Amino acid sequence: MISFKEGIAQEIAKATELNYEEIIIGIETPKEKEQGDYAFPCFRLAKSLKKSPQIIAEEIKQKIELDNDLIQKMEVVGGYLNFFVKKETLVKTVIDEFQEKDDDYGKSNLGSGKNIIVEYSSPNIAKPFHIGHLRTTLIGNALYNTYKYLGYNTIRN
Repeated sequence: MISFKEGIAQEIAKATELNYEEIIIGIETPKEKEQGDYAFPCFRLAKSLKKSPQIIAEEIKQKIELDNDLIQKMEVVGGYLNFFVKKETLVKTVIDEFQEKDDDYGKSNLGSGKNIIVEYSSPNIAKPFHIGHLRTTLIGNALYNTYKYLGYNTIRN
């Protein structure tokens, strides 16, 4: 799958003389969707370049070409250079990955080598099962399945 963050970092690195590793660490996700999909704050560069962050963001924006498959548009807001990814590329990437991975789509090894216990109610054979047991049983089983899918050694109790 295409990493939009890495692609944006490469575009900024090409347009400037900044180090790729520093750029990728600095790229953030804006708090509000209206501000874009990714944002590059220019505040740390202000001291070394002796310019305001907004001017730095404008200069970087002017140097980046928009004819690539990743970036739809860019906006300068304060000292941030905000990026909007091309939705067509994002959708195509997700669909391609979904078709490629099929049932393993979204699976990860985040919990590999880690143990987790999920405790939830289960029917008592000595008592009748009623609606009060249903909610915690369903939530517990959903948590069990989610952790299992993420690679945890999951024990249900």
